[in-house]
Amino acid sequence: MLILRLLNLCYELTTLSIIVRAVISWIPNIDYYKEPIKTLIKFTDWILDPIKDLLDRFGLLTVIDVSPIIALFLINIVYKFLYRILIMFFIN
Repeated sequence: MLILRLLNLCYELTTLSIIVRAVISWIPNIDYYKEPIKTLIKFTDWILDPIKDLLDRFGLLTVIDVSPIIALFLINIVYKFLYRILIMFFIN
C-alpha cells in the first residue's frame, strides 16, 4: 500500500523537522540564513507560524515556544485520522 507508506513518510519527515528545528532554536549563534537551516525553517514555517499567531492572538506567547509541541500534537491527530480512513478505504 504505497499511499500508506507515503503518508507515513510525510508524517515522519514533518515530525523530525519540527523536532530538529526546536532543538536548533536552543543553540546560540546559529545563522538562520544559511543552508540547510534556511530550508528547514521554510519547511516548518507553514505549520508553526499559524500556531504562533493563535498563541499571540490569545496572549499565550511565553518565553518558551510551545508551538512545536502543539504542532506535533495536531500532526499526530491528523496522521492517525488519515491513516484510519485510508485503512478503511483499502480494507473494505
